[in-house]
Formats: sequence, C-alpha cells, structure tokens
Amino acid sequence: MYVQYVRYSPIGEYLRLVIMRRLAEGPAKVEEIDELARRAVEELGERYNWRVWPQLLRREVAIRGGVVELTKEGKALYEQTRDEVAEYVKKTLGVSLG
Repeated sequence: MYVQYVRYSPIGEYLRLVIMRRLAEGPAKVEEIDELARRAVEELGERYNWRVWPQLLRREVAIRGGVVELTKEGKALYEQTRDEVAEYVKKTLGVSLG
C-alpha cells in the first residue's frame, strides 16, 4: 500500500509520532490519548495546543465509542515513516523517542 505523507510542524510531528506509536500497540481510550498528548507537549516545554491531536491524525486514526485505534492507512503510514519522522523530530526538537 502506498501512502502519501504530509509533513507537519516539528511539534505536530512529535505529537503524531507519540500517539501513533502508542496506538501501534493496540486501541486506547480517548482519555488515555488525551493524557498522553498533554504530557508529551508539556515535556517539550513549548506552547502548543495538544487538543488538536484528532485533527492532526484525522486520516490515521478512527474514534468510535470513546476508543481510538489506527486505521489501515495509519498503520501503513506509521510503519513506513516512523524512523524518518523520529529522525526529523530528533533533529528539529532534540527529542529522542527511546
């Protein structure tokens, strides 16, 4: 499957990567992803509205009944781009996702 990738701001990319990495493990409640997004942005020490994560991931995740999961496209995109995006985030923000 070929997936067209769109690049966001460094913080947006970081937030997308953190959330997609978690969802690659399996579905999660919206509240868990909200908390994950909030903590991720706070740890950066930057001003950024973490509540935009559903818009940042509108094609990559599905939210049903309060549960978030990666779509088929989201899984493919994550698998194809995670290393490249992690390198971009490390280069631009100095943050490494270990």
